[in-house]
Amino acid sequence: MRFLFSLLLAFLFLSCNNTTSSHPSLNNSKALLIPAYFYDTAKWQEVANLDTNAVVIINPNSGPGESADSNYVKFINDLIANQKKPIGYIYTKWGARDISEVEADIESWLELYPNIKGFFIDEAATSKEEFEYYQELSNYIRAKGDFLIALNPGTTSDAIYYTISDIIVVFESPIKELNSTQDYCKNFSSKSALIVYEANQSQMQDIIASNSCKYFYITDDSLPNPYDSLPSFLDEEVELLK
Repeated sequence: MRFLFSLLLAFLFLSCNNTTSSHPSLNNSKALLIPAYFYDTAKWQEVANLDTNAVVIINPNSGPGESADSNYVKFINDLIANQKKPIGYIYTKWGARDISEVEADIESWLELYPNIKGFFIDEAATSKEEFEYYQELSNYIRAKGDFLIALNPGTTSDAIYYTISDIIVVFESPIKELNSTQDYCKNFSSKSALIVYEANQSQMQDIIASNSCKYFYITDDSLPNPYDSLPSFLDEEVELLK
């Protein structure tokens, strides 16, 4: 009887640990979260061809823009064909932007770029006081389909925000502001992302080794737009994440 009970427990354990994610292309332990804030079809193709899991943020004009751009349509389709997940940029002014405007951006994304796979909600708030705003947005998006939701406060959030999102960017700043002794993702590693700019290759290696996040983007690009090119060490970053 004890042997049969042990077998039952083992079966239940294996069953629980083999559940299928709604985002199967992101099942590996670590992945890139790439802010592709540049208009360069050669760089876009380089991103699409990367041999690693990646979520790629698409940003035509601080959001979807007024009309569809055929180059962005192709970029999105190329990403999907290469097992990447393109998500559309939306800003929220830390919960101060009229939520009807944000929902209108969501509708525009779906109309202009129907193959988009999720949304990157920038300037996200972090406290419980603004949570209802983001919960409404999350519900609005979930009602549209199985879309990935990424929040970007650029810092740590109240734990309640992890109940409504798939990814939260817990750090977005230059390397000089990073605490090298801190694991920024230890509490919610499978949903946490780290974005660091003005870092060199050695620092990139140290950051990935010392943080338990699932998602990373570390670049040597710098202000005023640290996302207008790709890291010079992108191939090495990809290999390290793999």
